[in-house]
Formats: sequence, C-alpha cells, structure tokens
Amino acid sequence: MLTDSKNKYQRGMVYLFAILASLLIAPFCVIRYLNGEIANAVVDLAIVVVALSSAIYTFRLGQATQLVSNITALLYSSGAVAVAHLNEPIFVFWLFPALIANFFLLSAKAALIANLLTIAAILPIASQLKTSTEAFAMIAALLMCGSMAYVFALLTHKQQLLLQGYASQDALTMLGNRRAMDDEMRLSVEDCARNQIPATLIILDLDFFKMVNDKFGHATGDVVLVELASLLTRRVRKTDRVFRFGGEEFVVLARNTVLADALMIAEQLRVQIETELNDPDGALTASFGCAQLRADETPEDWFVRADKAVYQAKQQGRNCVVAAE
Repeated sequence: MLTDSKNKYQRGMVYLFAILASLLIAPFCVIRYLNGEIANAVVDLAIVVVALSSAIYTFRLGQATQLVSNITALLYSSGAVAVAHLNEPIFVFWLFPALIANFFLLSAKAALIANLLTIAAILPIASQLKTSTEAFAMIAALLMCGSMAYVFALLTHKQQLLLQGYASQDALTMLGNRRAMDDEMRLSVEDCARNQIPATLIILDLDFFKMVNDKFGHATGDVVLVELASLLTRRVRKTDRVFRFGGEEFVVLARNTVLADALMIAEQLRVQIETELNDPDGALTASFGCAQLRADETPEDWFVRADKAVYQAKQQGRNCVVAAE
C-alpha cells in the first residue's frame, strides 16, 4: 500500500512540474523569442516540451518510473544552469527551486550528488562577480538551500520507514500483519501465473488459547504470542514469510514450495511448538492447515482453503496438520 502511495506521490510531482512549466516557463518562450533571445527561448521551450512529455507518458503508463523522475530532475537542474549562464548572475535564483525539487524526485543521496554538480556548474558565474564577497554569498546561499533540503529529505525518509513499519508490522509480535500478508500473497499469485513458481500457505491456530487468557490474563497470553512469533521466526526457512493474521492465528507463506514439502515444514513446527511453547500450566499445541496455490486462484480463495483446513484439524482433535482439499 505504501508503495502505491509513494508512486502516487511521484506521479504528482511529475504532473506538478508539467503544470508549473506550462504556466510559469512557457510564457518566457514567447517573451524571449519576441525579444530576440533565441537561445533562452529554446532552453525554455525544451523544458516545457520534456515536462509535458514526461507527464503524458506517466499518465498513459499509470505510474511514475524512476527514469521519468531522473529525466525531470536532470531537465530542471540543467535548464536552471543554462538559464543562469545565458543571462545575468541574478538569474541564479532559478537554481533554488531546482535544488529543492531534486530531493522530491530523487533519492537523498542521488539528489545530493546532483545538487553538488549543479552548484559546481555555477562556479564560473560566481567567479565573474565584482567582489569575492558576492561570489561567496552566492555559493553559500546555494549550499545552505541544498543542505536544508538534504536534512529535510533524510528526516522524511526516516519518518516514511517508521510509518511503513507501523503499516506492515504487528505491534505485539513485530511480525508482518495482515496488510503485509496480503501484499506477499498477491506477489506469490503473480509469480505463479507468470513463472509457475509454487507457493503454499501454512496457517496455524493455537489450541485452547482463550483458556490461557481467561485463566492467566491477557498479559500472559501476550507473552505466549510473542514467544510463538519468536519460535516461528527462528524455525522457518529464510525464504519463508511469517505473519500474525489476528488473535492466536499465524500464517507462514512458504515460497517455491509444493504441498508435500509444506506439510513436512508444518509437522516440524507442530512438534517444536508442542515441545518448546508453554503457559504456566504446561505445554501448548497448535492446529495446522496447508494449501498450495492453484492456477488462476485468487489470494482470498487460497487463504479460505487453508483456513478451512485448520478448522478440519480442530475437528480431528487438534494438534495435527491437515492438507486442504
């Protein structure tokens, strides 16, 4: 979900640049042409044409690619530098929005490098100023603007990672939550349809967990859930993904795994839970259901089959593994 939000944000930046170029730069094409400033008019026209082309391409594609963002940033920076060199030093002010825009279009590291190169391209203009004080003031102002934008970009990135964690992690167990599970299942469905890569869901539900909460309290129940999450994380393969679906129900997404192999994994987990997981009264157990992804099956139907297998395991006496029909 956050990936979609980020892409919408990038698309918005491409569209915004096209709108600003059309409204604020396009008029200069006409003005400069009428004034005989052909080189300036060509630069302004190139910026407008590429900005509109990028926006149209992004709109038709339905998403913003990194290539489009790179082109937009390169266009804005090089255009601002060209305008500054073709005119009086006062036109260096066009660099300030360019320095800031780079951090919206590129990664913080890439934007930092782009801004340093942009400022370096302005050094010949600074050297032509009347006094060294004026030259230093110009470069210092550009560096301050770029530095503040860089710090802002880093803080924004950290906040984004924090929000991503909140959106995709279960607060108690720190496993992936249902949102993250849905995303991973969707990717598995796409891999299966495109490359015939198998995947199997393993759903487990702790037996009689409600009795743990009722008898010892939810604090003890939370400790049990955290310990189970730790056990699953340790015991599954590196290629597998573990999620807490809700309550005492957990999901293991076994990638590149057929049903027979997933049943073996589930049986090993069942034994390990029975051996290692305890509440104050003693050992705890879990019931398992496994379902291999079928061709042309939706993530919802895939999950329902595995969940029904868990219910069958409960009916068969619990603490066992059942394969979905």
